[in-house]
Amino acid sequence: MKKIIFIFSGFFILLVCLWISIRFLGIFNTYKNVSAANEPNIVVDQIVMASNLKEAKRGDLIVVKTSGERCIYRLCALAGDKIEVKMGEVYLNGKLMLQNYDTKHSYNFSNEIYNALIGSGKIKAGENTYTIGDETHMDLIDAQAKKAGIYQYKEVKMPVYRDEQIEQQWSKKWNVDNFGPALVPNDSFFVLGDNRNNARDSRYIGFIKKSELLGVIL
Repeated sequence: MKKIIFIFSGFFILLVCLWISIRFLGIFNTYKNVSAANEPNIVVDQIVMASNLKEAKRGDLIVVKTSGERCIYRLCALAGDKIEVKMGEVYLNGKLMLQNYDTKHSYNFSNEIYNALIGSGKIKAGENTYTIGDETHMDLIDAQAKKAGIYQYKEVKMPVYRDEQIEQQWSKKWNVDNFGPALVPNDSFFVLGDNRNNARDSRYIGFIKKSELLGVIL
């Protein structure tokens, strides 16, 4: 009996040591998302698993540690790529970037149009909806907006709009919807949040160094 207990105890200790080693080396690790930057694909307080064994590719969600914080982003451009945002649409190496995942934007309607859309069932009143004067602002998944035929109401900043934070970061008169072109340097990534109007991503913080990568979300 003692021998069996000893074997099981040793096996348990071995498993614990193996798990600690896996977590320490980053082979598999869990992270708690604390931001709405990647809604609708990753929500606040969602637990995700990532690994540093998987090669980071365009379109992957990645976990990075930058400025002392762990953050989750969508990897959009690799070293040598040219990234640009024109009127809210992302271009990679001169072509409209293909996206096989949902993105989210802010949409603006007159109160009259908003009420008509709600009445017709094309959209539903959401938590992130607010009214200023005779306009209603709300966050929508882009695929749903296109299906409802209201993609043209997407909020887009004009090129003349000034964004001091972006200008300070890049020393260019760019904004969140009119950005670049920017060439990604060696050993770096350009990242965006899927919730495009509510993400502090490379447009604001600059390129992410490859050394800051913690893992690719599985």
